[in-house]
Amino acid sequence: QNAADMGGSQIYLSVGETISTRDLFKGISMASANDATVQMAEVLAGTESSFVNMMNKKVQEIGLKHTQFKNCTGLDEEGHYSSAYDMAMIARELIVNYPEILEFSSVYEDYLREDTKNKFWLVNTNKLVRFYDGADGLKTGHTDAAKYCLAATAKKNDLRFIASSITSWFIAIVLGEEDSKTRNQEVMELLDYGFNNYRMNLLKSKDEVVKTMPLDKATKSKVSFVPVSDIGILSKVSEQKKKYTYDVKLDKISLPVKPGDVVGKVVVKNKNKKV
Repeated sequence: QNAADMGGSQIYLSVGETISTRDLFKGISMASANDATVQMAEVLAGTESSFVNMMNKKVQEIGLKHTQFKNCTGLDEEGHYSSAYDMAMIARELIVNYPEILEFSSVYEDYLREDTKNKFWLVNTNKLVRFYDGADGLKTGHTDAAKYCLAATAKKNDLRFIASSITSWFIAIVLGEEDSKTRNQEVMELLDYGFNNYRMNLLKSKDEVVKTMPLDKATKSKVSFVPVSDIGILSKVSEQKKKYTYDVKLDKISLPVKPGDVVGKVVVKNKNKKV
């Protein structure tokens, strides 16, 4: 009942209805559906307030200083705030650890409850996923107080930009725009700047072998080590001539090891200087 009573953007949940988690994710990520967001919060934490406590705890875990949540929808409320930097870091945390979200945020239009008589048509509020090459997320927002906001991400040629060029991620964040057209235009200009001025030097792809070690008296003669994620260096186009190498430093390994175990580090260098 609580979720069904939410106003604003919604997918019109009704009391007693059964809906799939996938459809809730579509409603949240594509349509900013407040009822779907509250329903998901209640499923995960029992109540919205308990889920908001989880949100604020997560913010503290990732070291953000300018965010405090009072609800899970983003609707205007006293003491509910964030910053462009914090939104970029939250977006990065989401994409790095749960890239499956892009499966939902990248879709421009889709159905909910497709196999029922209450079939419902959704169109993504983030128009960039249709009109900007490589865009596959992430989240729009609009309230009277916050005005038009957008955290956007796009990927081209192994390089994903989310707005912080100090990492290999660059998220374009705009807050407080007067209309959605201005919001979208400024985000596209930020993304264009990133793609035009930076490149990724990809040394090894995720799951590509970086080192092997022979095994004695084992069913397999060797074990292979792979990176947890792509190994790459973000650099300006003007610095593309730099050459990078890497060393693999293994920890003291106790057998048996299984896929997923962390066994060491990869150190990237330029002219023997660790970068």
